[in-house]
Amino acid sequence: MSKISDLVKALNPHEAHELASQLKENQADLPLKATDIHARFMFVMTSKLVGEWIPMRAKDVGIPSQAGKLEKVEFMPGINFVPLDEDAPPAQDGDEETSEVMPIDKIMSSVRSIPLLEDFRQWEDKEAADKAIADHLIGIQPRPLSLWSDVTSDSTITNLAFQGLAAHLLMPVIGREPVAFEVDLAWMGEIAVRDGNERMGATASFDEDRNLLSIYVSGDDKTYVPGDELWEHAKWHWRCAVFAYVTVADHLSGLHFGLSELMMQATREQLPADHPLRRLLKPHVYNVSTVNTRAALVLAPEGGIAHRLWPFNFDGLATLLIRGIEAASFEPFPEWLKNRGLDNLSDEFYPYATDALALQRICCEYVENYLEIYFPGESIVSDAAVQAWWRQLETSAPQTGLTTLQTKEQVVNLVGQFIFAASGYHSQVGAVTQYVLDQSFMGAKVRVGSEFSDIQSTIEMLTLNAATGLNEPKLLDDYTHVLLELHNEQAVDVFQQFQSSLVALGGEIDARNETRSMPMRTFHPAELDSAVSK
Repeated sequence: MSKISDLVKALNPHEAHELASQLKENQADLPLKATDIHARFMFVMTSKLVGEWIPMRAKDVGIPSQAGKLEKVEFMPGINFVPLDEDAPPAQDGDEETSEVMPIDKIMSSVRSIPLLEDFRQWEDKEAADKAIADHLIGIQPRPLSLWSDVTSDSTITNLAFQGLAAHLLMPVIGREPVAFEVDLAWMGEIAVRDGNERMGATASFDEDRNLLSIYVSGDDKTYVPGDELWEHAKWHWRCAVFAYVTVADHLSGLHFGLSELMMQATREQLPADHPLRRLLKPHVYNVSTVNTRAALVLAPEGGIAHRLWPFNFDGLATLLIRGIEAASFEPFPEWLKNRGLDNLSDEFYPYATDALALQRICCEYVENYLEIYFPGESIVSDAAVQAWWRQLETSAPQTGLTTLQTKEQVVNLVGQFIFAASGYHSQVGAVTQYVLDQSFMGAKVRVGSEFSDIQSTIEMLTLNAATGLNEPKLLDDYTHVLLELHNEQAVDVFQQFQSSLVALGGEIDARNETRSMPMRTFHPAELDSAVSK
């Protein structure tokens, strides 16, 4: 097994000098230091990538053609990648690389060898930041799911915890009145950061009516309440900790490197190309190899975008990545709600649960109806390929809660939950445009005396958001060409029922949003991708 580091080479001093000269000449008006070659280069390459991107559609999802053992590349112990998607174009005669990564990935990943430059310069004011974003960055951003006009108030912390970016981190609290709920990321204060940055780590506490009571900042070992001199800084601490944890641990590691990679590998290795379950899963594991390998090359390694954007040293970043893998689970969403004690909350109180539960149930219903066509009753349990597929998932992801396959219901719950995770949960943890456009909302770093993202972090953060927000096949699209000829009419009918249910759910969410204190489109089917392919 090769390693990710084997796929690329570092820039030599001459190449780095040439690159710096080109960037200085072509990007003189970018508000970055001329010596910040990495940030400048990533901005240029991302702008080029977005500008040339051709949105992918359902028609790009090919019919499976092969199965068997796949070549893998090791990123770090326990995290391996398949570098080639089955839909990747075949190598042409004379190509030097047949199973390596795309040239653009090699170019972008080689830049990680450039020394890490920590630039603490602040924006002159909010207007200057807004102008730079409007001039250089807004045009390459994916569309936000919602607009948060008020980004710093106490009520915004509440909305983040009960329906926003932190909603899946909410926990009830028993026996500590008046605290009834909290989002606890205080443990992140143990992660070392580079000089000039404050350690992250904070816990927000709420009463039984959702009112924000206090924020504990682990770096200070102090609890702040409204009216305290550093109250606004404490809220900034918490918002930044949420952004870091959700983006690195939940999104990048848990969902991409964990659940999606493992599902893709098991599906391609154990299920024959013409297996009904392989065809069902195909739209939901599409392009996973490409996007995860790109993330391992450009985003997650030492010297990569994540290492530079967030303040952690690389060991600290690796801690977050491992934490995400360990927390990743195939637990069905209804069980997740019940096990956390969040299953009896109203839509007015916890809108996150209402929309997510509805989407997950539709996904499970779709899987159950489809499998009944090809595996009536409990017959799927005796299918040798399905047993091998299940065993690979069970052994390669022991932390995900799978047990020995004994019932059809287990398959329905697993596949339904995975489709939900690849679409809806991916939106929850990965669609962050609405959180990063205003630099007083969330930032990647916390520094003394500031509640605003600095120049370097602003550009790096929005560059990353642009690169990970490219248009991919949508959940509401026609994937019937992937279905088998066997029982095709029945399978197409089930798929179309699935699509009709999704459209109906969109209407229900629209209706609920009319009366909600703040609209929520995280799980609106019209917003969702079919896979974590970006």
